[in-house]
Amino acid sequence: MAFSYDFRYDDNLFETDTSLKQIEVEDSIARIYAKHIRQGTLQAGLLRSTHEQFIRDSIHGLSSGFTVLDASQPWLAFWCLNSLDILGCDVSEFEQQALDTMVPHESGGFCGGFKQLPHMAGTYASIMALVLVGTKRAFDLVDRKATYRWLMSMKQADGSFAMHLDGEVDVRGVYCAMVIASVLNIMTPELVAGSAEFIVRCQTCEGGIGPYPGVEAHGGYTLCGLAALDILNKTQLLDLQRLARWISSRQLAFEGGFNGRTNKLVDGCYSYWMGGACSILQKALKQDWLYEPAALQRYVLVCCQDKKLGGLLDKPGKSADLYHTMVVVVLVEDQNEMVLTAVVLEFVELVGLALTVGLELALMAQAVLALKAVQYVLAKNEYILQQTVLVES
Repeated sequence: MAFSYDFRYDDNLFETDTSLKQIEVEDSIARIYAKHIRQGTLQAGLLRSTHEQFIRDSIHGLSSGFTVLDASQPWLAFWCLNSLDILGCDVSEFEQQALDTMVPHESGGFCGGFKQLPHMAGTYASIMALVLVGTKRAFDLVDRKATYRWLMSMKQADGSFAMHLDGEVDVRGVYCAMVIASVLNIMTPELVAGSAEFIVRCQTCEGGIGPYPGVEAHGGYTLCGLAALDILNKTQLLDLQRLARWISSRQLAFEGGFNGRTNKLVDGCYSYWMGGACSILQKALKQDWLYEPAALQRYVLVCCQDKKLGGLLDKPGKSADLYHTMVVVVLVEDQNEMVLTAVVLEFVELVGLALTVGLELALMAQAVLALKAVQYVLAKNEYILQQTVLVES
């Protein structure tokens, strides 16, 4: 997709708050693109060392303002460790920080912080972070039997999972439960019963997947639902063609990046949510790219990097943060041509892995680390797994 100002938003002479905000965002992006065009290129490289330092500084200490994220401590750890792992760093050096952060609950699962309830999202983030650390002490913190019992206690009659005791129920819970069970090799017919069917009921008339039946489709829930179905080998239950149309329409022509819902603004994080969904859907459909990778690469690398302080961000004018740093993008270089791929943490190859009790944790670590930063890349009309190569400008 060649860049053109002809792709600017047209409000058809009918101004709304939404159209004014869209134009404001496009103006900020246009100024950045114009500067690069004057310099002769709309390309940029990933500032690897700058982003790595941003993450390391965050691990060593965050400001008091982050106390509002007290219940998200496992996520802060996961975002940092996963980002560093993608950048090729050895994260085992942060073993003690990880152990000090994770809070296993006696009933199973992990809490977001001390004296809190075990939470599905917190459990997902905790286990992923511990697997990334990859040491025996980290693995010993995971009680597989207790985790299974806790997952079953969150299971709902309609196949969904509650996020915590008496908590909300949506597609996130199914995704987290499927990944946790897959990674720990505790998947059972009883655990997954009805889950695929619940996700299918969440597909909307637009084609995307909402949090629960009857609610608007959203990029984050779409990846969660599609990835869970991929783990269950049941993506064919969805209307894949309708889903493909909806996902493709999320890429914005002028900006190049994705939005997460119809009539919403571009956001760098949807490079992960929508790009990741594309990776799975392309595999299911055996099709070529469902989006324009060069345009997405242009938006992310030109508009979403903090070149001074490091880290990646939502859109121009926003500050970099750990979440966007992890979920935005990594780059691959194939025969001197830059190709964008989504960094999708899918552990589908762990499903059904026959692990003995003595070897299960070591093999689990090897399998997960082998899958890190690996993407489905179309080559000669077949999908192959290709190790991500990071590029530093």
